[in-house]
Amino acid sequence: MPAAVRLLPASALIAALALSACGGGGSDSPSAATIASGGTTSAAKLGDPARQPQPQKPRRRRPAAGELCQSQIGGFIGSMDSLRRRLAVGVTYEQYVDEVHGVRSTYRHVPAEELQLDCVGDVGLPAEHAFNRYIKAANAWGGCVSESGCDSAQVEPVLQRQWRVASHLLSEAETGLRAAS
Repeated sequence: MPAAVRLLPASALIAALALSACGGGGSDSPSAATIASGGTTSAAKLGDPARQPQPQKPRRRRPAAGELCQSQIGGFIGSMDSLRRRLAVGVTYEQYVDEVHGVRSTYRHVPAEELQLDCVGDVGLPAEHAFNRYIKAANAWGGCVSESGCDSAQVEPVLQRQWRVASHLLSEAETGLRAAS
């Protein structure tokens, strides 16, 4: 009998949403030494050669918010969509756990602290909640696998409910991602 795997829920996007509400002096705020006329420091105006302003490089075109959201979180959503498709044809417990670990790997690559607020709220949170449902299903299935006398008929309704909710949340995240583009 395979060993049960216990997975912990994801929460990085929720933390990113909370932190983005805090504000603070990000890179957009000028330093105390910046002078409004020309943006040079007072030391550079006084002729300190080490502080002479450097020519600025041309800025790259910033991707549109939807493109940025897609590039940051699209892989995570795609991996869950792949899991959802695999569930439609059937998987073993071991295959399911492997799939969830694969989704977790893409989740870890989401730069949660860089997501824009719209992307977090409209896409990231429903995606993260969907992932947490897939994790709950893995834990329920693992609990049954480790329990003597538990059969698929007992755990199947729990799995189906978790997967149905996860699918709905994933569809919500996909809708948010399409709307952002």
